[in-house]
Amino acid sequence: MALPPLGGLRGPRRGSLPLPSKHQLRREAAVEELDSPPQSPGGSPGGPYRVVLAGESGVGKTALAGTFAGLRGVPAEDEHPADTYEGRLSVDEEETTLILYDIWDQGEAGAWLRESCLQTGDAFLLVFSVADRRSFSRLPPTLLRLREASPHPDPPVILVGNKSDLARSREVSLEEGRSLAVMLSCKHIETSAALHHNTRELFEGAVRQIRLRRRRPAGGPSRGPGGRRESRTKKAKRFLSSLVPRNGRFFKQRSKSCNDLSVL
Repeated sequence: MALPPLGGLRGPRRGSLPLPSKHQLRREAAVEELDSPPQSPGGSPGGPYRVVLAGESGVGKTALAGTFAGLRGVPAEDEHPADTYEGRLSVDEEETTLILYDIWDQGEAGAWLRESCLQTGDAFLLVFSVADRRSFSRLPPTLLRLREASPHPDPPVILVGNKSDLARSREVSLEEGRSLAVMLSCKHIETSAALHHNTRELFEGAVRQIRLRRRRPAGGPSRGPGGRRESRTKKAKRFLSSLVPRNGRFFKQRSKSCNDLSVL
């Protein structure tokens, strides 16, 4: 059953000046939003909030973007060059403008745009396919890069296990996804863009995570083992060093809240 369109959503925003190449069109479409500075932690609860889709090619990022736009199918690349969506969401009876960027797979020509998104993104959806273990194994380096580049001390990050409908092809279990989310201090959710399963919950959850972080009191830097003050980069590297398989499987950790996107 098709997901009803989210309230007030528009299609991809395209720049006002015609440009000769697809990459230039993509740049112009997003530059208006990315050139403005990120909001402070105490910014407007109505947004706009900028959410970036990241992850390996083929994991379903564009399909997820299509569900956000209320599309029933994903247009061909030449018909859909902007890769930027803006819409109004009502989350917990509060209106918010959400801008979604699907620019991660633009190759070298889009490298500067990815870096701009890392600098200005309010939340990040790190997407992997539950039917592709390699896309799952690439999440920690991507997260390390994200946390090093982001000006926010603790940007909301959600690990998104997409293609959950491919049960017979599954290579990453639900428990593994949650365990990695616990180790990386992220949230976790499984989705199926093809079946519109948990897609609305994902985008509403991203809004809730941004709001929760902006409303909580500012804290000092995190501390490492022994109470030492620890930078964001060192913390991320420590997370990566902890990812040591035991008996061929990731070390099992449980969390009652890693899959609850309504709490920190």
